[in-house]
Amino acid sequence: KIFPSFPTAKYYASENAEPLVFCHFVESIEEPIYDQITSLVNMSNVLEDALREYNETNATMDLVLFEDAMKHVARIVRIIRNEGGHALLVGVGGSGKQSLSRLAAFICGFTVVQIVISSTYSINDLKDDLKAMYHKAGLK
Repeated sequence: KIFPSFPTAKYYASENAEPLVFCHFVESIEEPIYDQITSLVNMSNVLEDALREYNETNATMDLVLFEDAMKHVARIVRIIRNEGGHALLVGVGGSGKQSLSRLAAFICGFTVVQIVISSTYSINDLKDDLKAMYHKAGLK
């Protein structure tokens, strides 16, 4: 009912378009309030702070958070914050899928577990890895 009167032209202008991005970290990552981003500069500051905090506790990630990367982080956060949320990130190798996912998981307060497969990795190793992840998740 409201949509026909909503001013969409400012979001799709060819020059100086306003960002049409919603995320859970409008003000900071400590307050998960889902709202619209009013400025990409504010979003960049919040994400730079989150990246700096991530780098203090984990292996250092040297990320350049350009506009599309920030929008991707907002999308990933929105997806994984939903219960049962999952996504398949597709792109060429080295495009930042894993790094942006790790940053998004950090913003949500999640831990990332990665299975390392080798030539001696077997079904029993997979079962042990899954058992450890289920135990960590609190399932029997």
